[in-house]
Amino acid sequence: MSAASKTSVLPRRVDALKACAQSASYGGVIMPEELPRLSAAVVSIRREVAAKLDFFRDESGYRVMSGELDALVSVECQRCLSAFDYDLHAQMELSIVVSETQLESLPKDSEGWLLEEDGEADLYEAVEEELLLALPIVAYHDQADCLAQGQYSTGDFVEPVAEKKNPFAALGSLKLANKADSKE
Repeated sequence: MSAASKTSVLPRRVDALKACAQSASYGGVIMPEELPRLSAAVVSIRREVAAKLDFFRDESGYRVMSGELDALVSVECQRCLSAFDYDLHAQMELSIVVSETQLESLPKDSEGWLLEEDGEADLYEAVEEELLLALPIVAYHDQADCLAQGQYSTGDFVEPVAEKKNPFAALGSLKLANKADSKE
């Protein structure tokens, strides 16, 4: 089993098929400038992304890469539009395949990772994809920390509904007036 030091830089490309055969583990950091899509999705990446990735074969014989990812990013609060730090944690488990046929034959609960024909895997791409999926859909401060306190709706406010006038009310009053006239 091969392992890298936690303070080392994670290799960008590995032979994933060979790594699975050897039950290899890789741990290290990825520099923020190596993750352009994540950088574009957040205000900033505050420090290196820490990753621990394990390659193995599961009990069904599938090649698998699993891992844990940690990052500190700055995101924009959607209430007050100021930036705040967000601890981003993700766990991933990808079934490694080398053909479309293998991808289609994976169990429904497995997420496939289609590699190039030579079995080379871009670890940075996989890590970046998982971190993008782990970002909050809508980012906002805790209410106590938000600069927009009291200037937004939490959904608790119910706007009063104006009573709608019945367009046939005038006809009803005419009908009542006709009945009153006919009794006289």
